[in-house]
Amino acid sequence: MAIFLSAMNLADLTGTSLATTQKWGENGVYPYRRNENGKMGFYMEDLLDIEPVRQMLQSNWEEEEHVVPLRDFTSVELFAGAGGLALGMHMAGFRHVLLNEMDAMACRTLKRNHPEWNVLEGDIHQIDFTPLCGQVDFLSGGFPCQAFSYAGKKGGLNDTRGTLFFEMARAIREIQPKVFMGENVKGLLSHDNGHTLEVIRNAIAELGYTLVEPRVLKAIMYQVPQKRERLILIAIRNDLAGRVQFHWPDPYRRVMTLRDAFFHGDLFDHDVPPSDGQTYPAKKARVMAMVPEGGDWRDLPVEEQKNYMGGSFYLGGGKTGMARRLSMDEPSLTLTCAPAQKQTERCHPTETRPLTVREYARIQTFPDDWLFEGTIADQYKQIGNAVPVNLAYAIGRSLIRLFNDIDAGNPEESHFEEANHIAHGMLPPELFPIDLTNVRDNYPEQIIQNADGRKRVLGNNDLDDSKNVLVSLVTNENLDPFNRKKANLYYTGKKFPSTVKLNKLYYFMPYTKGKGIRDLYLIKVARVGTKHEVRQECDENDFRLVFELKFVKQLFDDYKPIKLQIWHTFTDTNLRAILAM
Repeated sequence: MAIFLSAMNLADLTGTSLATTQKWGENGVYPYRRNENGKMGFYMEDLLDIEPVRQMLQSNWEEEEHVVPLRDFTSVELFAGAGGLALGMHMAGFRHVLLNEMDAMACRTLKRNHPEWNVLEGDIHQIDFTPLCGQVDFLSGGFPCQAFSYAGKKGGLNDTRGTLFFEMARAIREIQPKVFMGENVKGLLSHDNGHTLEVIRNAIAELGYTLVEPRVLKAIMYQVPQKRERLILIAIRNDLAGRVQFHWPDPYRRVMTLRDAFFHGDLFDHDVPPSDGQTYPAKKARVMAMVPEGGDWRDLPVEEQKNYMGGSFYLGGGKTGMARRLSMDEPSLTLTCAPAQKQTERCHPTETRPLTVREYARIQTFPDDWLFEGTIADQYKQIGNAVPVNLAYAIGRSLIRLFNDIDAGNPEESHFEEANHIAHGMLPPELFPIDLTNVRDNYPEQIIQNADGRKRVLGNNDLDDSKNVLVSLVTNENLDPFNRKKANLYYTGKKFPSTVKLNKLYYFMPYTKGKGIRDLYLIKVARVGTKHEVRQECDENDFRLVFELKFVKQLFDDYKPIKLQIWHTFTDTNLRAILAM
């Protein structure tokens, strides 16, 4: 199914203006079409030469969703706020041992939603982190960016004194995590003509860490219905940096909108619940009622513009945040700490009122059961200051993948014997290695073949419930033959779990996102192949583990919901356990 992209969405993805993308369409640079709702825009498949769009179309998002930790990776979070970053990292698999936050209401929010978290309320300046030295894998935090001093000639750690980044640096020095992450506003890149970021770079080097080249991530590319951008700084301790490489997360396949946030769909399984929210005074409500969906003060009659804008009417600049009504079919503007401020208006798309607390939270991709403490103003502030949960979750999965690689390359620190075998090239025959090219060399034709691969299993009495079953996600792009029970090939992700004992695998069950498992297949052969075998447009050298399959039967009357955790739940599962679910 072709994915539609409005001219505004394309502008947001490319960092250009709406006028520019509209001209691209009007001048025929890219096909400009009407969608089923009569709106003009582009189809993503026509925009393959635009890098962000190509990344979205060729994304491995679904595979990355199932990256899970090889062990418990511990973390500390500073400046934790109401938990957007903490929740996303927790969902990815990090185990928080300490969260520090100064705001009392935000701390109450953290404790209410995760009573087991060790939330330390108070000023970071007063915290001694030395007891955690060597006990923590990962440290993160969104440090506030005050002006730095440039009196020093080196422009390093000493020049950050008096700032909260200096306190974060102190925590890093005292804890010595393997990896740390800082997040901040996009403006840090250019703050003071780039001097601020240069001081931070030098400070990170002084701490003994190697900085991954910083990147600004657009939240709209990571299943967040909001035009929010965050600068992400990730650094790896020098003794580990030469052995591993951090890979940024792949984007989601389309841009999420307020319709996705407020109604049942891909983001949430039910409509947004009612909740408290601010209201407009009668005078302002009368003005806002005149603003069309997606419009602002410029759409008011001229006299109303002058009355509402006051002296600002005669000043230069767009002032597009004033009297701004959001659009249901676009992502939200970046949320602020209050939805009804005149300069940063966030009016509901179809109702004349500010967004409610739960609408605010959904735009930040907080789940509906994440509750906020304090007054309405406190709650808006906590939500507006948060990192979008889904953005944090995507980054967290990439970090978990990094930590898995660190453990695989440092077997003395790993809790897993398999990682030790991989690191030293002593791979037992029953374990599948991460490096597919090595497998191809060692097993040029096939890894396993079931002796009765040609036998058609007809009924429950013919099933061998002692045989192992692999349950794996089938991405949307490959789902059709599985829906028709006609699939004969399945390819894995690039890094298939090394803990799966291939020579014991016998059955395969496709997992459909949002539904679960239903159908049983026989694995005839496991071998190294390519993604190109299933999808002709893919690279012929994109090596994957490939299963040749034969449909056996529909095992359940309807889809059985499960939580897919392939590293833990389904790496060594037999059919008996599946039937007992």
